[in-house]
Amino acid sequence: MKKLYKVFLPFLIIAVAVAGFIHLRSTGPKATPKPVSEKVWPVSVVEAQLTNVQPPITEFGTVVAGSVVELRPLVDGRIVKLGKNFVEGATVRKGETLAVIDPFDYEVDVTDKKAAIAEAQARLKETRSDLRAQRQMLQIAKSQLKLRKTDLERKKMLSARGSLSRKSRDDASIAYNDAKQSVQNQTQLSERLDAKLDQLTAALARSRAALAQAERDLSETMLIAPEDGYLASTVAAVGQRVGSSDRLARLIVNERLEVSFQLSRRDFGRLAQTAKPESGPLLVGRKIKIEWRVGQQVFHFDATIARLGAEIDAATGGIGVYARLDAPNLDTPLRPGAFVVVKVPGNTYKDVFRLPESALGTNSTIYLIEKGRLIAQRVDLIRRVAKDVLIRTKIPNGTKIVTTQFPEIGQGLRVEAR
Repeated sequence: MKKLYKVFLPFLIIAVAVAGFIHLRSTGPKATPKPVSEKVWPVSVVEAQLTNVQPPITEFGTVVAGSVVELRPLVDGRIVKLGKNFVEGATVRKGETLAVIDPFDYEVDVTDKKAAIAEAQARLKETRSDLRAQRQMLQIAKSQLKLRKTDLERKKMLSARGSLSRKSRDDASIAYNDAKQSVQNQTQLSERLDAKLDQLTAALARSRAALAQAERDLSETMLIAPEDGYLASTVAAVGQRVGSSDRLARLIVNERLEVSFQLSRRDFGRLAQTAKPESGPLLVGRKIKIEWRVGQQVFHFDATIARLGAEIDAATGGIGVYARLDAPNLDTPLRPGAFVVVKVPGNTYKDVFRLPESALGTNSTIYLIEKGRLIAQRVDLIRRVAKDVLIRTKIPNGTKIVTTQFPEIGQGLRVEAR
């Protein structure tokens, strides 16, 4: 009996457990399944506005000196004075005296040339007086010759009639020849005085030219700033003896400050497409903007493209461009060597939508929101500008465009704009 009990005990326990499970399941609460709800995706949106966009082409450039004047003394001598602004980096204005060469020798030379002119004028005056007197003597001699000729002809007639002796006729002939010789001598002397007058006139002209040169040399003992600008590489000192081959300083002309930068082949090609052939050399005359950042301060300048570079960069294919600053202020701290940002106005794109780059999905698709659901719309991508895109498509102004991209995005998806 005990052995039989051990055999049936496990089956009894299993039967009791099954009966308990059935009882608990039949008497427990019933679970009702919840209906599956559609997920709503939160998205960011922007309102599309049709507009015209002229995106600038941004490049980096360097300020360069378009014109540098080497300041050299125009005459030899010793420096006796330097201008108060003749120092490295000084700002000077046109006409300002920078250095003075000892003028003593040049003043003496001017005085000597003036004396030479006075002497030449006196000799010229004397010769003119002699010439006037000589011409009067020539006229008298010619009158005497005429009288002697008339007298000789009369005496020849009388001698032929036998009314006059041969000796009287010969005396008249001798007197005529003497008068004729006198006219020749007076004529020759007048011609000599004429030639001397020409020589003295030429000598006076040379003296006046020499005086002009001496006065110019005297004026050039002062080294004058030819333009507004900034001094660099100053090496002069008072007492220093200098010559015309010695460079005392360099003057960076303020009005010729330029910005050198490069345009990529793509940007250059875009600008070239809209250039008008009748407007002159390509891009020349186009207005641009310059920004110079110094710490937290930003200086703004206007500039005009003056010319293209002489060579194209073989490594990058970039085209060098030079733009001249428009009327730069002499007091501006901008100097050659400054690193600047160049903004060239690009082509104008009309009737486009400018959207964040994140609004453009794959295959040039954007998503609109209509009644809380996404509508896919194919667009024409015109250009990328910084972190934006320019597109063309047929949608009304104010249409909400989704700017949030996620893997599940697609047509008909339910979304909520935030």
